[in-house]
Amino acid sequence: MSSIPSPIIFDILIQLPVKSLARFKSLNKLYCSFITDPHFIYTQFNNGTGSADDNNRLILSYIEHRNLDTVIHFLTVREIDELAVVEYSAAISFGSYHVLPSSYGLVCFFGLHGDVYVCNPTIKQIARLPDIDAEGFLSLSCGFGFDEISGKHKVIKFLEPVGASVDDLGIGIISMGDNRWRSIRYHPRFRFPNHEPPVFSGGFFYWITWEVNPGGQPCSSSIASFDIEKETLEAISPPESVAEKNGYNLYLAELGGELCLVDVERKRMDIWIFKGNHAESEENWVRGASIVHESETVDAARPVAFNGVEILLHGFIRGLGQLNCYNVQTGCFRELEIKGIASQFFHVNHYAESLFPVEL
Repeated sequence: MSSIPSPIIFDILIQLPVKSLARFKSLNKLYCSFITDPHFIYTQFNNGTGSADDNNRLILSYIEHRNLDTVIHFLTVREIDELAVVEYSAAISFGSYHVLPSSYGLVCFFGLHGDVYVCNPTIKQIARLPDIDAEGFLSLSCGFGFDEISGKHKVIKFLEPVGASVDDLGIGIISMGDNRWRSIRYHPRFRFPNHEPPVFSGGFFYWITWEVNPGGQPCSSSIASFDIEKETLEAISPPESVAEKNGYNLYLAELGGELCLVDVERKRMDIWIFKGNHAESEENWVRGASIVHESETVDAARPVAFNGVEILLHGFIRGLGQLNCYNVQTGCFRELEIKGIASQFFHVNHYAESLFPVEL
């Protein structure tokens, strides 16, 4: 082994799947030094994403409350066989949790009482983040993404004062490996109006914010963006045709690596794709797919993944099920019947495996 040049060993290892590499770490120190190197981990992830296997892999998660503990289960499934395989199960604090879409192989989920966990189901690592020192503030929601400049995952938490001025709004930020939260204040024009988690895409967190009319109804929607590297905020205008619509009928999603604005009206779902450039202050929305059902409402379903041909919808559509695929070329629905899930209440998103460790 010592006679083989290091670049060749690197090139061989980089082609192997994550689970094989995780096992090879224990074979010898040389393998371990390669596989745990941050540059190798980042390169291996980017080398593997985009394959047919990754494009069709989903991760499902659900919470199980037992007599003495609470357990979160992670399962993966490839749409081509529709059989869910348990990747990892871990005991967590009791409570209700929202699971965020994965980012570079890690999954973050947060509870109503402020608990935040980060997990890599593939290499079976999990950690509970330290509590944030935010006395007098209410935690509204969390976001999770990867900063490609620093090479670290970040969690953000939206904070709103309890019984204080609405001008005193904050975002808590923690980078994996730092083990401490930082806080910044932001202007009410970027106010986080509900508990819907922000969407992460292309190095930015996005959420819909709006003005409120005298009757208390949302109007004049806009989109706030938060740069994960620079930690700065700015506003983006939505497409003109939806700017004045009721904000409750609009939501954001990340599909196929792009930011999308979804406009829902009972039996119809219109998807707009953001093609803007933050660096050049360029805003450009392109009309994408329209999901239409001839007889049933689709407003209870949400698009969660896109493989280039089909959009995966999570949510009940009468006559179908909780998971359905919509073919953007044919306009046809098909039910995705995944076997092996022990609960009907689950989260689902696209997933790509990685070696990124869970570090505090």
